[in-house]
Amino acid sequence: MLLMHHIFLFVLVLAPNQTTTYITEIRKQEFIQLLQTLPHKGEFYTDEAIAKAGPYLPTLFALTETDLTGYDIYPFGALSSGLASHLEHRKYAVRNFSKIQHPTIKLLWSVMLFDSAQRSPEVVRFLKNALADPEQTKVLSEGLGPKFSDFKNRVLSR
Repeated sequence: MLLMHHIFLFVLVLAPNQTTTYITEIRKQEFIQLLQTLPHKGEFYTDEAIAKAGPYLPTLFALTETDLTGYDIYPFGALSSGLASHLEHRKYAVRNFSKIQHPTIKLLWSVMLFDSAQRSPEVVRFLKNALADPEQTKVLSEGLGPKFSDFKNRVLSR
């Protein structure tokens, strides 16, 4: 019995990202407020902003369409792009891809993960399903512009 207790504690200590964390509404609002104060250059966030926002990645993934009603999605996408430029955040995103609640944020992360070494079968399946949906295909096409056709071919060939 004592051995099982130690194994359980060992797993909790070494794999904190494997446990499910409930993100409170208060935490979501803190994150949204933080986002509005983060330094940026033009339309993208600075390295300092990305470092400050990094610990909020689980919160970003927990945001729903309801949470973001009335907010422009663009800053959340710009922040996601900055976060995805860091290996540890991409690894976290692959492990927790299914936890991304907002459909646009999930679509954005799927594209960024597909184009990185951290892509997973789950990301590829998600993108194939997105390409089978006319509305999501339109979002992808508008977001990727002239790169869409090549991207689509690469996804469908996987």
